[in-house]
Amino acid sequence: MPHIELRDLHDDDRDAAFSAVHASASAWQRAAFDDRPSFDAWTDRADVAALVIVLDASVIGLAAAMDVEGDREILLAVAPGADSDASTEALRLLTAREAERPLYACVAASDEPSHDVLARIGFVEQQRDGDDVVYVLPPTLE
Repeated sequence: MPHIELRDLHDDDRDAAFSAVHASASAWQRAAFDDRPSFDAWTDRADVAALVIVLDASVIGLAAAMDVEGDREILLAVAPGADSDASTEALRLLTAREAERPLYACVAASDEPSHDVLARIGFVEQQRDGDDVVYVLPPTLE
């Protein structure tokens, strides 16, 4: 398993994070940006907690959490070519940081790799909304 960590997004990470998000196959319905200025504006929003995904000291993606209509939703994008376990480990780390449950994720119906990663962590399909699938990580009983 590769050594994956999440850390705060710093100014000198922004080029690599934007490149990873832009190259990723993930569709981010809640965070649509076509250029670097719109990416910077989105990551600077007060309601967005943006973290870089780091593999052995290299930024390979972005993990984020934000409030959407009163619910907490996560987003994840990993650059193509990254180790296949990187997405799963990054998502596991992100869900550990986000204590609120239920926790949601919305992915394109055609994004099969993301469906598999979400299922491995315990997310279950909640509903289909056109071309999107909404997943939920429900609360656990203690």
